Amino acid sequence: MAVFGGAAGLIAGVLSGPLWLDETLSVEIARLPLPEVYAALRQDGAPPVYYLLLKVWMAAFGTGTVAVRLLSVLLTVGALLLAHRLGRQLGGVAGGRAALVVLAALPWTMRFGSEARMYMLVVVLVLAGTLALLAVHRSASRRAVFALAACVLALLLTHYWSLFLLLAVGALHLPGLLRRHPASVRVAVAGSAGALAFTPWLPTLLFQAAHTGAPWAVPTDLAELLRTPAYWGGGSWTSRTVLAVALVALVVLAAVRLPVARALAGVAGATLLLAWTSVAVGGGAYTGRYTAVAVPLVVVAVGLGAVALPGRRWPLVALGVTTLISLATGLPSADGSRTFAGEAAAAFRASAAPGDLLVSCPDQLGPPMARLLGPAYQQVVYPSLAAPQRIDWVDYRARQDAADPAVVAGRVDALAGDRRVFVLLARDYRTFEGDCEELLRALRQRRGTAERLYGTFGSNDPLLVRFPRPRATP
Repeated sequence: MAVFGGAAGLIAGVLSGPLWLDETLSVEIARLPLPEVYAALRQDGAPPVYYLLLKVWMAAFGTGTVAVRLLSVLLTVGALLLAHRLGRQLGGVAGGRAALVVLAALPWTMRFGSEARMYMLVVVLVLAGTLALLAVHRSASRRAVFALAACVLALLLTHYWSLFLLLAVGALHLPGLLRRHPASVRVAVAGSAGALAFTPWLPTLLFQAAHTGAPWAVPTDLAELLRTPAYWGGGSWTSRTVLAVALVALVVLAAVRLPVARALAGVAGATLLLAWTSVAVGGGAYTGRYTAVAVPLVVVAVGLGAVALPGRRWPLVALGVTTLISLATGLPSADGSRTFAGEAAAAFRASAAPGDLLVSCPDQLGPPMARLLGPAYQQVVYPSLAAPQRIDWVDYRARQDAADPAVVAGRVDALAGDRRVFVLLARDYRTFEGDCEELLRALRQRRGTAERLYGTFGSNDPLLVRFPRPRATP
């Protein structure tokens, strides 16, 4: 039931509508000529592995919405197989089945297993790395050490939150390393080798840390950390909380009864705590999708907690209840659209003519619209009036703060000439507070009253308006 339900959720997610901003950016970066990918990633703030993998995938299967999302579906299948293998190694046949069931039914898996982003690749690498770690503990073979080092490098080059996971794993092995325990020494060698191989990318990471970050993110607080398990659910906050309680209860049960589950839960918890502390102190984003570095460890711990219950009935009851809650909360929301861009693009096409100018304010609205509308219309973004396909996150806030909406409105008016101007705007984006409304007011002074085509004036939802051609000069 869990596998079929999870598959239904993945299919619904793949077919849920147009790519949202982050997915669109993935595709736009991956489709660049290889020599240009590095520069695009440098200003995007991301490491390269997923984008290179997506580039190879798109070369074989195209850039359509379904095609690019299917890569994550394939990675999800791999994650399920690895979760089963890890659960089986730690908890026998029942542990393997339980880990597979929990991961398959989890609403988080339905969402990010059907999204053209790197999160399921992170899950695959975490599970593969954990299996490699166990192999290093069992064997002194160079092959096991090399496999662990490769996983360390791949994780660092896939998502930067992997650093927090690796620090947590390192802390777990520190006592053994100080005692020169052979397995801990081998783990340290593998981790050091992976980190050393990462050093060519380190200057890029340092530049990104200083100049990109997540300017769109709201400041975090302790409540955000405590809400983390709810991010793995679906639907309303009530339903998310119910699932979160079930997951946490099984993790606690596993940690109390099984040392290996205690290690999994401890590493996952330490990873999230380190990530939250980094964001709270240094800025950035703490969001559910980034917890991909911890989700697979939690999933396996949940499975071990279920099978640790006494008798034959209670493990089945625990897994059955968890699966039912997961599917009941995840499936109804699996097919929900992830962007407004489809409706806004339809409204634009219904009123626009080839050559009309569309301005997206803020620029984060531009990439999904550009993907849907294609080259038939000229599209630019506020405040740079650059092409909308990608976002330049370098010194993002400083550039937005330095922009004058009235000056940009004059540039838009001159660029449009005698063509009509469409503006797609939203009010609730950080670093743009009031700018897009000021842009509208300045354009109104130049071109007259705007006609609403999509959305509602005064709301925080996206709004599409059309300005008439310029007023005739007497």
